[in-house]
Amino acid sequence: MRFGNQPSAAFAGRALHAYLDFVQRTTRFKPAIPGARPWERSREPFIALTWHGQQMLSLAALDGAAQVAVLTSLHFDGTVVASVVERAGFRVIRGSGTQSRPKIMAKRAIPAFFEMREALRDGTSLLLTADVPKVARIAGKGAVQLARSTGRPIYLFAAVTSARLDLDNWDRASIALPFGRGCILWSEPLFVRRSADEREMGLIALDISSQLDELHATAHRLLERR
Repeated sequence: MRFGNQPSAAFAGRALHAYLDFVQRTTRFKPAIPGARPWERSREPFIALTWHGQQMLSLAALDGAAQVAVLTSLHFDGTVVASVVERAGFRVIRGSGTQSRPKIMAKRAIPAFFEMREALRDGTSLLLTADVPKVARIAGKGAVQLARSTGRPIYLFAAVTSARLDLDNWDRASIALPFGRGCILWSEPLFVRRSADEREMGLIALDISSQLDELHATAHRLLERR
């Protein structure tokens, strides 16, 4: 099982956590809509989703939430993120989805799914990225399957800042910079029927893609209004 170079990842994790804290403290976030955040609506655990390339401000989006677990990959960058997550006081679950059957075991996809399912059943919320592995801005079915299996709601969120670098890489990542204006938006809860078949879950995944794009577009529009 490959969790990356632990000492190097721990050092990078400390540095990244310090940077994210600095960005969060120096960003002027628009006031949150009262009662919009999942833990303000209900005490039940939830599944939080955003795009892979827009996850940098996830800790700011989850500020105030309790008992959260974050799925991170087995690669070095996942180990760095795991270090950041643990420093933020959240639990880490290692593994990642894949579209390749031969890679399911290597990526720890099945054990991670079972661990996430048990976490939700035990009262722990989850933070996941929505994208199909290595396919930007197309939501996969992993979170939909978790929601169907556990009955827990999916909440989508956009966490953006006016000060950022937008990269031309596979996930179209945005690097948040300090001293900007920020906006965090949450969607309404999305529930998945236990009887949902593959077709219905596919349609829900398409809806998640559309809603996430609209949430991010709305958040950016709000930032343009001074």
